[in-house]
Amino acid sequence: MHSQPLWIIGAPRSGTTFLTAVLNRHPMISLTNESRVFVLLKHILERACTQPEFLDVDQRERFTGFLKREAAGLIERYYREELGVVTPIWGDKHPPYADPTVLSGRVGARPLLPVSGSCLPLIREVFPTSKFIHIHREPTEVAHSLERKGWTPSLADGMAVWRQYVREIDEFFAQIEPENRLVVAYADLLEDPDETAASLTGFLGLTDPQPIALFLHAQHSEPTPFSAPVRDLDAVYGTRVPLRLISEREAS
Repeated sequence: MHSQPLWIIGAPRSGTTFLTAVLNRHPMISLTNESRVFVLLKHILERACTQPEFLDVDQRERFTGFLKREAAGLIERYYREELGVVTPIWGDKHPPYADPTVLSGRVGARPLLPVSGSCLPLIREVFPTSKFIHIHREPTEVAHSLERKGWTPSLADGMAVWRQYVREIDEFFAQIEPENRLVVAYADLLEDPDETAASLTGFLGLTDPQPIALFLHAQHSEPTPFSAPVRDLDAVYGTRVPLRLISEREAS
């Protein structure tokens, strides 16, 4: 069976959860929601393995190299054997994979030094054939949502966080092959479902965009918010949207 790792990234509140739900409508795709395995792997390699009480200094280089070589098989086996994933396209969505301070942290929008860097280069090193989809949302919408959630103290901080994530992704995308990267506008998921479905499936080498297109079209009559939306879906679709984590239809 062909195996294609796929990772959904973007700034927080940019629609990564919704895009993951859209892609999971296709029978050839199975994506988890924030498994965070690469945050853990990065922590082990770059933090735990540098502490002599955990790993002898003389063993450090050999063990970290071994762990990187074996990580791909271990992670995919976890998906296949423990999570029961059988689809050829598999992976995860996790905005902090693109956070340049994923290990070092931040105070509001201010990164704590030294900055750890994101998980993106590590993902590519472990899975060289990985594909990445960056879902991009209008930055002021992201900033407003970050402030409303209490994740940033102001719109200016929200814009700064958005900028940090997007800059990290843009720099990473400039280093990888065009066939392994795709940028999707959140607005296009809502406003141009057929073309967007065709773009997504074409990028992933799939021939049938219908499962994705049909789900996107259905959102116009019965929108399904997966968390409190950034955009007023009532204004977009002309229908009242209950703010719940997931609809009863999706849970069934």
